[in-house]
Amino acid sequence: MASPFASGFAIACLPLFILCLLSLSSSWARFTDKPLVFAITHSIPFFLFTFQDSLGDSGQVISGVRSRYHMSEPLASWAHYWFFSLLHEPFNIGAKDAIALTSRVGGFFYLWFVAKISIQLFPDLSPPRRLLHRLIFTTASVAFLFYGYVENPPLALPGEQLWVLTSLVFLQIPSLKNLAMCSAALALATAFHGRVGFLFPALALGCLIPTGTLIQRVQRLIFGSTVYFGLLSLMVAYIFLLDRSQISGGAYGNVLGGGNRQMFVALNQIFAVGHWDPIFRSLLIAGGVLIPFGLIRLVTMWYKPSATSMWCLGYLLADVVYLLLWEFDYGPYLDWDLVFSAVCPLLLMTSMVVTRSRVPLFCIVPLLLATTYLSHTWATLVNGGPLVLNIAPRASTPTTGVSCNIHGLKRTYYTEPALLTPVSTPEADIPYHEYGSIGIPFPVPGKPLGAIFEGYISITKAGSYRFFILGQGNVRLSIADRRLVNKWIGYEWRVSAEREMKFELPGYYPIRIEFFSISSVFPLQLEIESAEYERRKITNDELCYSS
Repeated sequence: MASPFASGFAIACLPLFILCLLSLSSSWARFTDKPLVFAITHSIPFFLFTFQDSLGDSGQVISGVRSRYHMSEPLASWAHYWFFSLLHEPFNIGAKDAIALTSRVGGFFYLWFVAKISIQLFPDLSPPRRLLHRLIFTTASVAFLFYGYVENPPLALPGEQLWVLTSLVFLQIPSLKNLAMCSAALALATAFHGRVGFLFPALALGCLIPTGTLIQRVQRLIFGSTVYFGLLSLMVAYIFLLDRSQISGGAYGNVLGGGNRQMFVALNQIFAVGHWDPIFRSLLIAGGVLIPFGLIRLVTMWYKPSATSMWCLGYLLADVVYLLLWEFDYGPYLDWDLVFSAVCPLLLMTSMVVTRSRVPLFCIVPLLLATTYLSHTWATLVNGGPLVLNIAPRASTPTTGVSCNIHGLKRTYYTEPALLTPVSTPEADIPYHEYGSIGIPFPVPGKPLGAIFEGYISITKAGSYRFFILGQGNVRLSIADRRLVNKWIGYEWRVSAEREMKFELPGYYPIRIEFFSISSVFPLQLEIESAEYERRKITNDELCYSS
């Protein structure tokens, strides 16, 4: 699945591979030394993957895209909302594509911030050495978030990097103005995703590090905390007092607990091998083969300390505490977006060591390429195959001579993932259920559940139609004999996909849906959208099959 000869895998790695090779040129390094130029040239992979399928479950965000605030990530959902509002009607852009574009724009600013940080940290170094610092943040899996995952954690990364930049500025010039900017940047990132709130101890440490009397340091801490919590309180107050009707996902979001209804792991489990071992393995996957270099700085800082290195240590410890305490819905390997977005302090410390070293650039580039390979290998394994291009295909001609005397699709249940041995007689049904809930009993209690829905869909008018499918673990969707969705990944998390197809003629087209899950309660939902109408549940009258 992770073969470099697979088309999807090659497309995923090629842009970053080319950028790594270009980095060997001093002329390229000088050309891209300006933050804006670097962000433009190196954000190309982000925008290329706008046209590619994405990992993860964006169903929650898509469902609430017409509302403004999902309360775990109010600013991120607000950004998605406005992108969708601006693009959907005039350009017929789907919700998932609009969310992906929001993340790509976030990726552009992320790279701009990284370039600004490199100048702030290394103003005395040559452009090739600063480019090396930037490449570490570009090729690691933290950058992969922007085109591999389209929910809210990626949008927090640009805000977090802005906070890193302003923190470095504050450490060098500890004025109240710079402190206010630093605290505001962290508040912005926290509003993008609540995960960033765990970095507040690093903000507090940053307030105390610069020289001054004890009273001055405490005053800085009080001022920075007031700005941080004050801005968050103003946003929450505005939402609750003036825009409460636009809240989705509950008034408290995940504040009182995530998908498991439990915010933190039990304290006696924190140091259990089954808890911390996959977390640290995930960090190595996320940071790639360069991450161990960051540990060198942890050793050297004790005999060569600096304000920046002390603050980086606090930044690292705050993220480690978050990783160890947080109750992941599906474990760190599957909630990989949260783990990957927590690797930034390790990357920062790695880049400081590697950039200041005398190791030639051509010796580092293979490690960067290995990191790129590792990133996309991980994505391939999680997705069940290389990410495919999301290009709207054209349907073949409609099927002729269809009698279609039964409304709905022919549904047959199975209890094994191969879907070979039916355990029920075929019945008419529509693919829109919450399985395991009241009224939808499993055909064989205590067994996993799978099904095949097949028949025809009626397209009454030529044009482009967008299909949205939400499932659990394993879902396939084929229309007009074209495989539009193949999310047969084997992991029990919710998967969603949005696919567009162009129909040049009205008529009946074959449709087939397959799913399989071992979860006790899970959804299967098929919805449709066109230029004529908004996204809606597919109806019984639009589907049929012959007896």
